[in-house]
Amino acid sequence: MARKTLAERRSDALSELETAKARLAKLDNEAAERIGRIAIKSGLVNLEITDDRIREEFDNIVERIRKGD
Repeated sequence: MARKTLAERRSDALSELETAKARLAKLDNEAAERIGRIAIKSGLVNLEITDDRIREEFDNIVERIRKGD
């Protein structure tokens, strides 16, 4: 079996990279959908607060959980 050229190996590596990026994007979307469903069920989407405020509250939740509260 002949060894692949550098161009072929680079092409393979780029293809693997694109596959990995697509998988990461899929995982991120699944996580976002999960959090979104939770936010809808909790009524968070009905509150008139900014995205920045929501982010701050999520940060606070994460901090409390990491501290073990």
